[in-house]
Amino acid sequence: MFQPENYEAPKVLHRPLQPPRTSVPREGLYLAAWQQFATERPLEWVRIFDTSGPVRQRAASVAASFMVFMGCNGGNSFTQQALRYRSSGVFCSAESAFLAAWAIENRRIYWINHGLRAIEFLLSRDYPIDQGHFKDRVDWKKVPAISMDDVDIVESMVAWWSTKTAELMREMVEAQFKAQEASLRAQQREGQ
Repeated sequence: MFQPENYEAPKVLHRPLQPPRTSVPREGLYLAAWQQFATERPLEWVRIFDTSGPVRQRAASVAASFMVFMGCNGGNSFTQQALRYRSSGVFCSAESAFLAAWAIENRRIYWINHGLRAIEFLLSRDYPIDQGHFKDRVDWKKVPAISMDDVDIVESMVAWWSTKTAELMREMVEAQFKAQEASLRAQQREGQ
């Protein structure tokens, strides 16, 4: 029988496979918020995941990579679509709305993102698109092999992203982002 008081969280680092880009501040803000949550609440963190595999370092890295992705335009687009689905009343739960939005966001469409799935982008260690003189192309050697455990972890994160805790995290990060933008604008005005 599981007893939380006897639970010892696995020793993991909540580091993404690819660090957040400094040119996309929300990526770093979401990752920092996630790292704080995951380290301060290890029992909640491990309970997020519905997978047949162990929740160890790979799961921690995949989850952190998901959070970085939530800070980019693709993650924001997914989140906004999921929120529209949730408010439509078509789905029986917020979780179902978010999972449906993820299924659409993650599908392979050859004319969008060079035919790569969202999960392939978010789990890439290197940017998988080579930019050529006349046409960009996928460097398939840079596209990661996605395991079912990876899929389970990402889907678990999508389900968690639909929760009140995640909603509060999004609100906190957006407030931090707006404060950073305001500070930057003020500095720019002073420098003129």
